[in-house]
Amino acid sequence: MAGRQRFGLCVDSTGRLAVTCDGQDIAPDAIAAAWYWKVAGFRVADAERNVAKQLSMVNEIAQWNSSLWGLYLERLWLSSPSAVAVANQKLLQLVTARDVGFTIPRTVVGNDWDDIEAETAPDGSDIIVKMMRGVLADQNRLKGLYTTPLDRSAIEALKGSTIPFPGMFQPFLKKAREWRVTVVGDEVFPVAVHTDADARDDWRRMQNTPSVEFRVEPLPDGVADLCRAYLRRFSLRYGAFDLVEQPDGQVVFLECNPNGQHNWLEEKLGIPVADALAAELARTAEAD
Repeated sequence: MAGRQRFGLCVDSTGRLAVTCDGQDIAPDAIAAAWYWKVAGFRVADAERNVAKQLSMVNEIAQWNSSLWGLYLERLWLSSPSAVAVANQKLLQLVTARDVGFTIPRTVVGNDWDDIEAETAPDGSDIIVKMMRGVLADQNRLKGLYTTPLDRSAIEALKGSTIPFPGMFQPFLKKAREWRVTVVGDEVFPVAVHTDADARDDWRRMQNTPSVEFRVEPLPDGVADLCRAYLRRFSLRYGAFDLVEQPDGQVVFLECNPNGQHNWLEEKLGIPVADALAAELARTAEAD
């Protein structure tokens, strides 16, 4: 069918592996460098009417992909799938970020609202909730949860209808500006994110509106080195960092997406992330 790529894999009786895509040999011994980035899920024909079937197929394809990528040597990858899987663990991200020198927010996970309040904001200030993945399947609908602030009245309303687990809770951070920092190898591409009051909670939900402005600005001293050190801990050569700079100048680590988007920033601001990726892949191939 139009728009479909033809794929095939065969392991013969001698153990020889053959993998092709549209006639191109992509077996492990034919690859000099590889980038594992935004591997797409499989979409069934009736996905909107049968979300359970769609999620089951995505899980099955994910297991299949994991089996396939394990056949390619670690040294071929810009960031290997196994390293990306480890680096996607949110709590490990926080612990590692603190270990390399970042400031991190106090983070609480639990199943009792009183404990969450006492541990996160004992002074009565606002807190925020976010999820590990941020996507929920409800009947035949997929729902997303952005970072959401909760004041005391909101928490009291929730106490009677739900428990806080498996949410992640942190104090609400005051922001002078936020940062999206894309790192490729040793190259660092910082973009400051300026928001108005409508987008202060999570700029992603309003990034295509006048409430959010992206600017190329110099990072505060030392932050670029912390980003590089963090990626080295996970054996990654690509990462997209989300940071908060508070009014007093302190920079706080929120997360690092080892598969983070960068295209929209290249289009808006002209930062040469794609060129840096191509150069890093070329270095990988030359070193093989």
